[in-house]
Amino acid sequence: MKHCVLIILLFFTVSVFGQTNCSCKIIQFLHKDSISSENKLTPVYHLRGFYLVKNGVYDFVIDGKKYFQSILLYINQNTFSISTKWETKEDVEQINDTLIFSINQDIQVRMVSIHNRVGGLPTTTKLKDYIVSIKDNNEYCELKHSEIISGNTKYLGHYYFTLYGFKSIKMIKGKPYLCEKRGDYLMWANGRVDYVEQDGAYVLRRK
Repeated sequence: MKHCVLIILLFFTVSVFGQTNCSCKIIQFLHKDSISSENKLTPVYHLRGFYLVKNGVYDFVIDGKKYFQSILLYINQNTFSISTKWETKEDVEQINDTLIFSINQDIQVRMVSIHNRVGGLPTTTKLKDYIVSIKDNNEYCELKHSEIISGNTKYLGHYYFTLYGFKSIKMIKGKPYLCEKRGDYLMWANGRVDYVEQDGAYVLRRK
C-alpha cells in the first residue's frame, strides 16, 4: 500500500511541473544518514530528503521564526526569497512583500499532516538531521499554478507542500484555504486539526 501511495505522489509531482531544458536552482534537504541517496530525492517529502522549488508554498521556520504558507519566489546562488503576504485573485495573484534569506541561516520546514479529510500533528525538520543547500537541477524547476474552482469562481492558486504530497491552496483576505474536491478548508492554528463547518467552509482547528 505504501508503494502505491508513493507512485501516485510521484506521478502527481511530475504532472504539476512544466518542462524545462535548462538548469534551475532548488533548495535541497538531505538527511545526514542518507548521503548515498542524494540522487533519489524529489520535491515530495521523504525522510531521507526532498527539494523545495520555485512557486511552491511552504511552511518555513528560519532562525526560529515562523513564515507559514509562504511562496518560494526565487532561488539564487546563496540566497532565496519568499512572500508571506500574498493574495489569490481570479486568474491573477497579488504579491505584497518579498523577504530574502541566506541559505546559511537555520532553515527548517514544517509539514502539515492532512490526507483524505483526516488531520494529524504537523512535522518539522530538525536542524541536526538535515544538510540544507542550494543545488542545480535540470529536472524540477518550477511548480505550476494550481487552478482552483470554488463555486462559479476560478482562482489562480498554488501547490502547498505537506507530509502527504502537494495540496492546492489559496489565500483570501489573509486567510489560507486548503482546497479539495469536497470543499475548501480554512487553516487555523498549529497542532492537531479537525474539520468544523463554518460559514460555508470547513475549518482546520486545534483539538
